[in-house]
Amino acid sequence: MDLEDKIRESYHCKKFSYSTQKYPFKNLVEEIFGVPLGDLHKWIGEYNVFNRDNDQNTILHKVFYSNFNNKLKEIYNDFINNQVKEYLKEDFYYQKIPTFRVGLPGNKFVGEFHKDSQYNHKGYEINFNLGLSNYLGKAALKVQKERYSNDYIYLECPYGEIFSFDHINCIHGSETNVTDITMVSFDFRIALKRFYYDSDAKSIGNQSSFNRGFYFSDEPVNASHKKNI
Repeated sequence: MDLEDKIRESYHCKKFSYSTQKYPFKNLVEEIFGVPLGDLHKWIGEYNVFNRDNDQNTILHKVFYSNFNNKLKEIYNDFINNQVKEYLKEDFYYQKIPTFRVGLPGNKFVGEFHKDSQYNHKGYEINFNLGLSNYLGKAALKVQKERYSNDYIYLECPYGEIFSFDHINCIHGSETNVTDITMVSFDFRIALKRFYYDSDAKSIGNQSSFNRGFYFSDEPVNASHKKNI
């Protein structure tokens, strides 16, 4: 197993807490939409069950991304630079715009079960998920308990928590949200600086480059602690 795989595996299913007073992400996202996040499905009409090609294409996603720079960028950058760096013992680049997720009742927020290595993501990444609404029970992410395992678990993420998992080597996805509350979250990847390299890899959806200055930040965040391995 490569060293970066060992580091990522050490964070698999690991959970952390943060202050929602200092980082009121839910309040800010609700201001963007103008309604409680759990009620978003009441305002956007019907959608067929999402697949890999369209699970990022609702009007909700468009509204979130179009408002990110004005409403969320500053607090997100502060969160990465002052909170997330406390979880890590490595210098890292970070995803400039987090990936927004919506699990509508009767639908799912990830179009298919997969490993992100299938989507051109590299082994120097670590993935973090942050729940905003109803990231609970079977509405949460379903993931292999460990690499090569036939056992799966639901990684719940109540508001005020964040978790990491091995998105590169562990199969993960979402099942149908059988509740009457919309699941809302965002996730982001960091790239460990000492393993990072430029590549021709591009995202499956919009063919954007995964390199620094595009998908990842131009400059690295310096870790607060010594390297763990």
